[in-house]
Amino acid sequence: MRMSRIRARWSASAALVAALAGGAAALAPVAQAAPAPGGASVQSAERSTSVVFANSTGRQLLRTGSGLDHGCWSRDGLPPDAIAKTVSASWSSESCGFATGTQGHVTYNIAGTAKDVTIRWNNPYVGSNSYSCDAPEGYECGRSGGGGDNATVNFNLTAKSTARVAALSPAGALAVTPVRSVRVTVVNQSGALLARTGAGLDHGIWSGDNLPPSVMNNGAVARWQSESDGFATGTEGSAEYQMSGGGKVVFRWDNPFSGSNSYDCQVPAGHSCARAGGGGKNADVVFTVN
Repeated sequence: MRMSRIRARWSASAALVAALAGGAAALAPVAQAAPAPGGASVQSAERSTSVVFANSTGRQLLRTGSGLDHGCWSRDGLPPDAIAKTVSASWSSESCGFATGTQGHVTYNIAGTAKDVTIRWNNPYVGSNSYSCDAPEGYECGRSGGGGDNATVNFNLTAKSTARVAALSPAGALAVTPVRSVRVTVVNQSGALLARTGAGLDHGIWSGDNLPPSVMNNGAVARWQSESDGFATGTEGSAEYQMSGGGKVVFRWDNPFSGSNSYDCQVPAGHSCARAGGGGKNADVVFTVN
């Protein structure tokens, strides 16, 4: 009888240990799958819009304005300064924050006229996407696509006898000094043309329409600016140019919320890049490419 009671207690203890082990296994985190060969994939922004704009007119288009009401310009996704006739150009913006969307506009002047065309896009976090292309009298702008969280929308500007009248431009916002900013000035004394091949920000946003230009002719002076966007943040970015005749020129800047400002200018052999300025919370830095 005594041995039977001992066996019963042992069986009960074993059952309790098994139950506890099972509970611990249930509470343990599930093992994550190993990343696919070749590295982890890059996640898309929660909302993004890629604009493809076809200039089907007989005139060049010159950018006179651009800006974002929400979101950030995508890396290497800035709108070009000029769009040649019968050429398509593209640019893109994306959300940059929790539960946000992206909204913006670009305006081009039709060269040789006083007429402008303005493209607008809005891809909100909640709600439907919306677009407009306000073409002046004598032109028409068609649209296709534009659905989804990561949208691609196509516009086609054509000359026509009748077209819609351009709508009023949005009112400008009151300028506010950012916590951190960098205004970059480049003096091109290289003896060569510089053509932009890339530009992007690791931190912050572009300041309004102050974007790196598509082209810098020899002897030209170009300027652009980026600024902090958010609490206790700085701004950091780069712009890359191809030099006619070979080689690339890269400008980098970093104005952190905490710490020292830093800059770098990379030029091909046979050229030099001098830097002046760059201190302070709202910095002005000048690069001279010789």
